[in-house]
Amino acid sequence: MKATLAHNNYRADPELQTREKRIICVRRIACGCAGCMARLRLPLPHRYEPHDTCERFRIFGRMNDWKLVELVLTEEGDEAREEIEQLGLQERTDEIASLIGEGEAIAIAAPGDKRGFYIADTTGTVRQLDAPLTVHALKDEDGQPLQLAAGSSVIDARFRNPVERVRGCSKWYTDFLPDDPEGDVVVPTHLILNPG
Repeated sequence: MKATLAHNNYRADPELQTREKRIICVRRIACGCAGCMARLRLPLPHRYEPHDTCERFRIFGRMNDWKLVELVLTEEGDEAREEIEQLGLQERTDEIASLIGEGEAIAIAAPGDKRGFYIADTTGTVRQLDAPLTVHALKDEDGQPLQLAAGSSVIDARFRNPVERVRGCSKWYTDFLPDDPEGDVVVPTHLILNPG
């Protein structure tokens, strides 16, 4: 970031990005004059070359030419990126949870299951756990019962049973019997893939 501190105009051109490198274009002052805008429409090899067609060239000279800067992640940057990704995930989870009501079908991520998901019907609305809870019906990535902390957003649901084979179809589900406690599950909202 140090290389960009004296610059106020940043441009992240998608054509400059690769898997290995993240490059931004920087210059001191933003300019939307006809000459600068025409340059941005040129093919990539010529787009950011120095040019004299800027209306403010007499004032800035070469001081306002574009510079290409490679962004390098540091440990601090990795932590910030993880935090941003986590916030985005939380926003998505909150949005999905706000759409779920009682009696809705939901798909639940199931890392330990061969299908990768479960189907269930909600029997309540989203609530916060008052105390930690172990959910034996759902497993974590290590195959252990899912541990939920107090304050986790959850919804009560009832599993649907997958029917293994019915004339070659493997996507059928049946309801658990009403008095079968194995069908009940507390689902953390972060595992809900799709409501409705």
